[in-house]
Amino acid sequence: MARKYIIPLLIIILSSCQKPQENSDTILKYYGDVYEDIGYSVAKTDNGYVIAGQLTDVVRTSPNVLDPNSINNKKMGIIKTGLDGNQIWKKSFGDSPALGSKVLVLDDGSVVCTGFVTTSNLTKDIFVVKVDANGGTLMQKIYPFAGNQSGTDIIKTPEGFLVLGSSDAARLPVTDSTGNAAGKKDILLLRINDNLEQIGNDPTIKGFPGNDIGVAIKPDISGGYIVVGTTDRSELKTEQDKNNVILLRVNSIGDVTKTLIIGKKDDEYAADIEVTADGYIIPVTVGADGTNQSGYILKIPSDLYSSPTFGNAVFNSSEIPSYSFKAISGYKSNSFVIAGQTGTGTLAKMLFFAIDADGNLLAGKKKIYGGTGAQVAYDVITDTDDYIIAVGKNSYENNSLITLLKFRF
Repeated sequence: MARKYIIPLLIIILSSCQKPQENSDTILKYYGDVYEDIGYSVAKTDNGYVIAGQLTDVVRTSPNVLDPNSINNKKMGIIKTGLDGNQIWKKSFGDSPALGSKVLVLDDGSVVCTGFVTTSNLTKDIFVVKVDANGGTLMQKIYPFAGNQSGTDIIKTPEGFLVLGSSDAARLPVTDSTGNAAGKKDILLLRINDNLEQIGNDPTIKGFPGNDIGVAIKPDISGGYIVVGTTDRSELKTEQDKNNVILLRVNSIGDVTKTLIIGKKDDEYAADIEVTADGYIIPVTVGADGTNQSGYILKIPSDLYSSPTFGNAVFNSSEIPSYSFKAISGYKSNSFVIAGQTGTGTLAKMLFFAIDADGNLLAGKKKIYGGTGAQVAYDVITDTDDYIIAVGKNSYENNSLITLLKFRF
């Protein structure tokens, strides 16, 4: 019973963390209620931002008392804000639990979001929702396949959309280079049209025995698409261990045409990818979790199979003892901003820094931001006014709120 009196206090604490000063370029906003509200993706509109993530549909019987049965109502959440970060509308979708991983804003102002929804038989299915600029539901679609699937990223294509996701369904027979046992993850590519109807009979599934997970998809340099992710397969067993970076080149109809596995250190995790005129820039985290995480910036040339252009370490342990990367975005002219987290537990803060096209840190372009509780930035974008806009979460004890941070270096 004591917890019901803590909830309003929690909101006050989170709302007071790191409030921007008068005339500051920094805007900090929180959305949601309590428990597990998390922002995973942000996109810009003509007059604001759209955030996607997870929202808990909390039911209150009075301002200080909530229905305990509602704390598990975790839904795909989509929030529209103004340029000042003030909420314009908030919507939630799907049976519990559900989640929004990536959001797109289309030319007409409508919004498309992918993620997953849990079905009545307790499996996960890819979930895509489309709403208009005012938050009105236009359509939503669940894609039921064998096993568990989840949508991770989505991009616009001439025929509609291409969803990047994961699947843990069995693919038989399991050999050294093909197939997979049930429960092990593969990379999934799902083609859908503008009405969210599936194109073709089956999605493309790519992976090796073990776990292969796609984290981002972008239009490729010369047509088609490029996928980056993480695999526990190693092509050079004496030089790579645990997890490595995987790149898939995908043609216009979602078929994989080239695959590259690359590793510089033990246990690497691709965070995101940016496509340049001559290759790909990938922020890579080394280490799964804990106090020993670090990272480097990997540059892969456009032909994929040439040697990496560079693989620069970012910070030394004396400067930042532990950090991880979550997202990358273009910044100004031929530069990039990377977002993530530094520190662990209650000491975790949002981390931002900018690099040039050669992977070098830009002087004065680093920011560590946080207040009460633990913070992490899961996605980042920039605009023509050199603002950096990031979303993530602020956690306090067992609760979290969606965070939007807008600032200039």
